[in-house]
Amino acid sequence: MHVHLPKPLHGWRALIGEVGIIVVGVLIALGAEQLVEDLRWQHEVSNFRAAVDHEIGRDLDVWQVMMEQRPCVSRRLDELERFLAASTAGNQLHLLRSIDRPVSYSGYYSVWDDKGTDVTDHLPLDVRLKYAEIYDELHNEDVVRLSERDVWRDMAQFDQPEALDHADRMRLRDLLTRARQLDVAERSNAAFIVRLAGRLGIHPVSDHDNPVLPTEFCQPLLAR
Repeated sequence: MHVHLPKPLHGWRALIGEVGIIVVGVLIALGAEQLVEDLRWQHEVSNFRAAVDHEIGRDLDVWQVMMEQRPCVSRRLDELERFLAASTAGNQLHLLRSIDRPVSYSGYYSVWDDKGTDVTDHLPLDVRLKYAEIYDELHNEDVVRLSERDVWRDMAQFDQPEALDHADRMRLRDLLTRARQLDVAERSNAAFIVRLAGRLGIHPVSDHDNPVLPTEFCQPLLAR
């Protein structure tokens, strides 16, 4: 028994042509869909980068304000060294004001910390790594900043007018040594983060709500 395949109404050549048209149409539709998807992600990535760049720019501006107080930190540490040296020599110097501490402002991280993996997956690898490195350094800087804050808080115990004993002097020596090391780390970290941000073309972004440095910490601690 022979099986006869039905023939297309207009012949096989016409059928192949029609199928080809359908295939081309499907490919065009898929390509257009992919193009729309690519354009959508370009828009998402562009918006994300703009938000992250602004966030880092605000962090840079806040640190720029804090770095303006670094010379005051050095002067106050020098004065406390004089205060300690005088006590070691048997003299008790009078502090003109409280020891106080340098200002400490927290940074901004919410845009990067709340990111979705879909967005970062569409970032170029080198850009993603640069952003990640900046934020790693930002979080590391926060640890240094909080450590410095705690050291200066501990030095407040020496605001009292009582003469220092040997244990007091040993304690103050330890705090001054740590404060010096943290001051160096603050300066080094800030300079490094600025360089990392510069690779992505990010610069400080100022705002009308910028923190204002108090002037008390920069006033002399000891009589000249």
